[in-house]
Amino acid sequence: MSHLLVLPILIPLGTAILLLLLRFQPMARRIVIGLSSLLIVAVNISLLLKINAEGIQSYRTGGWAAPYGIILVGDLFSGILLVLGCVIAVCAVYYSFAYLKTDAQKALFHALFFFLWAGTNGSFLTGDIFNLFVMFEIVLMSIYALLTMLGEKKQIEAGIKLISMGLLSSALFLVAVGGIYAFAGTLNMADLAVKIKPHAHHPLVSAVAMLFIGVFGLKAALMPMHFWLPDVHSSAPTPISAMLSGILIKVGVYAIIRIFCLIFVDLQGHFQTFILTLACITMFVGAMGAVAQTDLKRVLAYSSVSQIGYIFMGIGFFSVAGMGAAIFYIISHGIIKASLFLAAGVLKKMRGTMEMSEHGNMMKISPIFTLFFLIGVFSLGGIPPSSGFFMKFQLIKAGLDGAFYLPVAVALVVSLFTLFYLIQAWQKICLHTQEKAPENPLNPHLLVPVGVLALLALVLGFASAPVIDLANAASEQLFTPELYINAVMGKQ
Repeated sequence: MSHLLVLPILIPLGTAILLLLLRFQPMARRIVIGLSSLLIVAVNISLLLKINAEGIQSYRTGGWAAPYGIILVGDLFSGILLVLGCVIAVCAVYYSFAYLKTDAQKALFHALFFFLWAGTNGSFLTGDIFNLFVMFEIVLMSIYALLTMLGEKKQIEAGIKLISMGLLSSALFLVAVGGIYAFAGTLNMADLAVKIKPHAHHPLVSAVAMLFIGVFGLKAALMPMHFWLPDVHSSAPTPISAMLSGILIKVGVYAIIRIFCLIFVDLQGHFQTFILTLACITMFVGAMGAVAQTDLKRVLAYSSVSQIGYIFMGIGFFSVAGMGAAIFYIISHGIIKASLFLAAGVLKKMRGTMEMSEHGNMMKISPIFTLFFLIGVFSLGGIPPSSGFFMKFQLIKAGLDGAFYLPVAVALVVSLFTLFYLIQAWQKICLHTQEKAPENPLNPHLLVPVGVLALLALVLGFASAPVIDLANAASEQLFTPELYINAVMGKQ
């Protein structure tokens, strides 16, 4: 039993409470935020290394054995997502100090941010499907508060859409949880895997699996359940936009992978065509939506919808290679898209708008920004030697190896559209002439996390092999559900 598993939840939760108590002491808050962030990073990296060396880890809260107590479980997949979340969260926190205007805004933002971080980490670690619902609710409430905290009309409207999505998904989630509990009499995911397997093709089990696809697809913005994402991403404070696209919509992806590689293993073939069809539609519709936008954050938001389609394509292959490619795609896309959203925030601070026609001359104003933005564009567009090239190469290779020619063709066509709208955005912002001078000078502190993430995307391209190997190892672990079950239900 590893006590490390509880720390990624307790540390940010305790930090959030402490920040509320220190809301009138800015220096003390900065110290707490810095130390807590470093501690969470150290714990999450240590946990991933421990899992990689010793196998899947479990923790019995209160000493209660599964399936009666709440179990926390860490495998390679959840460990990878914890570390990815750390990278993006630390960059977003640093960025927020220069992005937010007043100390009152920072005090509220950072407390809510750490609640959000705790809920995200809890989603990746819980071994109980009802507690996954609880963690989702913590994430949703935190995002809603962070989205609307500045009180702008656009943000309030996006908040209404977000809370509507949340209420709908929560209701569907509870119906699905109730249905599976009525059938199996347990909510522990490892125990569910054991008890569902003999009845995998029962109509109720298939119906519950479909409900879960709806619930988690809504949270991941899978077509046609993406309606909330463009407004929320484009309206949210920029550090939250980076978190939303970089890691938070991946929580829904994580949940679908978890249930289909653990609980509904025998239904993979039954839902394969359905998931691949949704993936192709999501890729195409998201790209078409991005092409039509003039607001940079909305371009990036629709791009996130499209990129989720790529990830679901890898999931839909239901192979070790396909899932490994999907996991590597999650890592690369999270870093790239967070960098691009933070870059968009730099522009918003300079000119007060995200309309690309109002921008220009960034090549002259800041060659460094232009370079970082170009790295993000080339990475997401799949240009070598960036990590974006390897994330798409691995996915397409897995599709060709599995003879999934139509999804691969759609992915290749959509990649061309992706490169088109991203290069067009870069040209408008960095190369086009703009007679109006920026309202505010470029803040170099905002450039630091943009550059860190952009360069990390580049490094991931040059040194992709070990990360791809780790993603494939996580995939092999997912396709060996007995390892997870034994870690939870076996000798404890």
